[in-house]
Amino acid sequence: MDKQISMASTTKDRRQTGSHRLVAFNELKSGVPYRVQYNGAGILLCLVEGVVHAVHDTCTHEDISLSLGVLCEHRLRCPLHGSQFDVRTGKVLDEPAEVDLRTFDVSVIDGWVCI
Repeated sequence: MDKQISMASTTKDRRQTGSHRLVAFNELKSGVPYRVQYNGAGILLCLVEGVVHAVHDTCTHEDISLSLGVLCEHRLRCPLHGSQFDVRTGKVLDEPAEVDLRTFDVSVIDGWVCI
């Protein structure tokens, strides 16, 4: 059975929500991290249960792109040492990382994921 995907978004930091298009919503696949560049920084978009979440793409333990990692439900695992983060909150779920990921407020406007 196909799951209905809503165009909901997370709400974290409302400074410039919706001012910049990142990617068309239909390009995102549930459970597959999608890396974009915004203001010189890598941002990882994660579609989980129909909701788009955005986190900084670099692991806080080692300087490696988390886009190379695995996303299982809301848990993002670093490919280098296995640190795990909650993409909904940025919180560390498993060591060796000790610092949470930065999160970004995103919204879906007219079929586009915006920051």
